[in-house]
Amino acid sequence: MNDLDPEELHQVLSRSAAALVERVADDAPEAVLTRLCSAAVVNVPGVDHAGLTMRDRDGNLFSYGSADPLVAELDALQAELAEGPCVDAALPGTTTTVHVEDFVGETRWPRFSAAARDRGVRGLLSFAMAPVEESPGALNLYARTPRAFGEPARLMAGAFATQAAIALYGARRIEGLTDAVETRDVIGQAKGILMERFTIDDRAAFDLLVSLSQDSNRKLVDVARWLTTEAGTAAGRTAADPVPARRAGTGARRSAPKR
Repeated sequence: MNDLDPEELHQVLSRSAAALVERVADDAPEAVLTRLCSAAVVNVPGVDHAGLTMRDRDGNLFSYGSADPLVAELDALQAELAEGPCVDAALPGTTTTVHVEDFVGETRWPRFSAAARDRGVRGLLSFAMAPVEESPGALNLYARTPRAFGEPARLMAGAFATQAAIALYGARRIEGLTDAVETRDVIGQAKGILMERFTIDDRAAFDLLVSLSQDSNRKLVDVARWLTTEAGTAAGRTAADPVPARRAGTGARRSAPKR
């Protein structure tokens, strides 16, 4: 296997990063990660198959980011056997890289190693990539040739793992930020409705929302959504599922509708 010089490494990673940034705004994370795994197969020396293994909140393993049936089969085997390099790399708090030079003679996971050899897989690199307090995950690169991953390949593969982590966990955090912004907006709309309806100030409107939330045993944002929906209905229409309320706090001139 020919070694890669730093300039070649830089060019490959730059192309991959540019493609990722160009499409990430329009594509779902699954599509971005599938493309990234495909790029790893094309660009990282020795890689024949690539995919990601993730753990859900219950600790179950599942495949992510690959349309390769062999990757899905290998992931499913590791989940079934409860052993394998991806199982170890996707443990909570793990930050290490698992490197298998050759599954022939590998003793750490005897049952999975035998299954991998039966399917023509000889080597593997598995990169733990989850940030703190995120669901564990790993980028897994499989080789059909033993001792396929030299130092340049491991360096490049690690960079792809970093990109995968940015695409996956960054998208999740952006999604969470979007939810937070939407929550803030709907609460702001609900406060505006209450301020106009009861001629109260911003603080009193928020206190009334809190009171509605407590009395109805609903989340504050759910009460806010109900109010904004109710306000958009035809004038004089009674809501199908009204929210009970107590009398408004300081500054309120009349009480909110009761059940």
